[in-house]
Amino acid sequence: MLAFCIGSNVDPDANIHRALAELRDRFGPLRCSKTYRSAAVGFDGPDFLNLAALAESDEPLPGVVKWIKRLELRLGRDPDKPRFASRPIDIDLFVPGDSGELTISRREIQENSFVLCPLAELFPTHRLEPGAPGLAELWACYDKSRHPLEPVELDFKDYGPIAPTGITATPSARR
Repeated sequence: MLAFCIGSNVDPDANIHRALAELRDRFGPLRCSKTYRSAAVGFDGPDFLNLAALAESDEPLPGVVKWIKRLELRLGRDPDKPRFASRPIDIDLFVPGDSGELTISRREIQENSFVLCPLAELFPTHRLEPGAPGLAELWACYDKSRHPLEPVELDFKDYGPIAPTGITATPSARR
């Protein structure tokens, strides 16, 4: 099982649709979280749209990571830009279970609402380490005023079902 954390702040609706289409073509039907708008982190720039998408795959993980990086390049991501900059697409890979994270750290998951909330929708009981709270519990305790999320209605149903959970962003006052 693979979880893709997807974000964009450059023509985000179109770029996220393109990314989801490519992921679906490669891995089959996806299960998507809701989509959320959030302010840029680490720089001044347009808001990001973020979501997570779940896929089934037996492919070796190093090959999946390489394919994701090539996909980001095809969709216009400039690898020479700073880490904190606008981008047409950002795709991080999270693998729940024994293999843990790949291109996104536990710290990033716990600190960034735009990662934690969508992953909590897809994996509410997953624990980042033994004995730790599940992702839904982490999200319930998260200080949502730190980095508010705003649910956005985008039609991604062509890529697979939206995760039916009780997780909500509960948006708070934005900047």
